[in-house]
Amino acid sequence: MAEPAKSVLVVDDNEDIRGLLSLVLQKEGYEVHTAEDGAQALEKTYETKPDLILLDVMMPGLSGLEVLSTIREHKDKKVNQVPIMMITAKSTIDDIDAAVELGASSYIVKPFRPANLAEKVQAIFDGEIAD
Repeated sequence: MAEPAKSVLVVDDNEDIRGLLSLVLQKEGYEVHTAEDGAQALEKTYETKPDLILLDVMMPGLSGLEVLSTIREHKDKKVNQVPIMMITAKSTIDDIDAAVELGASSYIVKPFRPANLAEKVQAIFDGEIAD
């Protein structure tokens, strides 16, 4: 019997970016859920318990870093241990370090190549997280 598809929650306030990320991931065979802001991201995380979250850093309302911190503090291990890849246009070492200190598993800088995104996602699922 085939293993069920891994689920990925895509969180970005930009509809075009959400669509592109979803398309790339669906093409790779992943089940994709989306959220357009931090509050919706938390709600969908608790509801669907995804295998991976792709999380935009700069969003109105709750920022990606605030969402990351909230998820890492959650009492349910299926929630607080989910790998989280930050998606950001901010690529300074300080920005990346802040995300890693809060528990980000990986990051990808906008603009990104779809093939690079697919490789990073697969590496996370293979346990080979490396940036």
